[in-house]
Amino acid sequence: MAACLGLAACGGGGGGGDTSASSASASTPPLGVVKVQVTDSFGSAVAGATVQGPMGSASSDAKGEALVILATPEASAAVTVSNASFVGQSVVATGASDRVNVVALTLERVSSAAGGSIATRSGSQPQISADGQSLSFEVELVVVDGDAQPIQTLGAADFALRVCVPDPTDTRTHCVRGAAADVGYQPASATPEAMAQIPGLPARPYATALLLDQSGSILASDATGARLYSTKAFLSALGSDDRALLAAFASGPAALITSAPLTVYGAFRDRAAAPGYFSTLDGLAQQLGGATPLYDSLDSVRRQIVADPTLPTDMARAVVVFTDGADTNCVSPADCRARREQSIAGAQADGVRLFTIALGSSVDLLALGELANQTGGAMLYADTVEQLLPLYGSVGRLHSLSLPTYRLRWTVRAAAPGAFRPGYTLLGRVQVNTRQSSFDVPFVVGVP
Repeated sequence: MAACLGLAACGGGGGGGDTSASSASASTPPLGVVKVQVTDSFGSAVAGATVQGPMGSASSDAKGEALVILATPEASAAVTVSNASFVGQSVVATGASDRVNVVALTLERVSSAAGGSIATRSGSQPQISADGQSLSFEVELVVVDGDAQPIQTLGAADFALRVCVPDPTDTRTHCVRGAAADVGYQPASATPEAMAQIPGLPARPYATALLLDQSGSILASDATGARLYSTKAFLSALGSDDRALLAAFASGPAALITSAPLTVYGAFRDRAAAPGYFSTLDGLAQQLGGATPLYDSLDSVRRQIVADPTLPTDMARAVVVFTDGADTNCVSPADCRARREQSIAGAQADGVRLFTIALGSSVDLLALGELANQTGGAMLYADTVEQLLPLYGSVGRLHSLSLPTYRLRWTVRAAAPGAFRPGYTLLGRVQVNTRQSSFDVPFVVGVP
């Protein structure tokens, strides 16, 4: 339990709150104590929340519990609960002289607008200028608000393609892959030369494997478990004919999942049975460690989807993978490319779309973009944990491309001729301004 506030109320040495309360003498009337239980909307404990009472504050423990004291045994006072990842709440709590009253508070996750990219469906191919110094291309972007609803009121002025400058301190490709060295570029115009809103297609049932990266690197990007909460939200939003499977991957002696390098938690579940995964997801919060066998895990889960006899043959199939994209099983960048191409070829042959969801700055966007674009999926990117929830909320409709998109066209120019050639890959970022917020959506474009 969290630290108690007040010696008389807790029966021992207190801590974490107003020290004046703990210095009361034995003759001081007992103070009312209230236990605040903090959970999220799926009933999981919220640890580390600040619970502020009239006599001081305490932090909720691993069970989501904290004790606060009131001015008198039967007093009523406002108690406020806050956490950076959740929407704060207040409640009026009443104490008692003969017991510890319990107050339960449910917090909702903070969410904000976000976006993703898919390969353009227009059939238009990137065009290289005669000198190879300029490239014209199309991308399609998905933009959703904090409730995962499509934002359809944006104009061309709300999209801006960023200038790309190679980072000499980073060996990863940031602008153009293919040349001996990364090549920078700048757009002929920051805003798109052309823009069209593409309506969504009719929805259809789908079967999805939710694959979670549980390697040690996720400790830095998702310390609050936003990916687990967002996965619960996805499972809760399944349609009556949809199916979902949960799996996690990590490898090496530091891996903590049940069966490394890949744990698949049972069989596909429908909407009624999917909440049975919630306790497993809660347990995964403490199972981060090890390396990242991304491509082997993708291939194994994909084969399981294809071979599953319980799924209708005409059902759309996909893998939704949360990862930073860096496969640590690769022995070299060339080996990573070869493994990725094998995963893509397998998904294409099996008709399985790959949806990639990434969080934070240490992400291999090239890898995740190619996996998504070349299999008909989407690359969804969250710069902050607040953007994960709407991205997971939108991916179900992306299975059948039933979300509307923005099709945008740009021309970029490099500093020297020959920068763009067939077989190269362009990486970029579009800044999206929704008027309420501004964020970047990364994309990749393969040059045929």
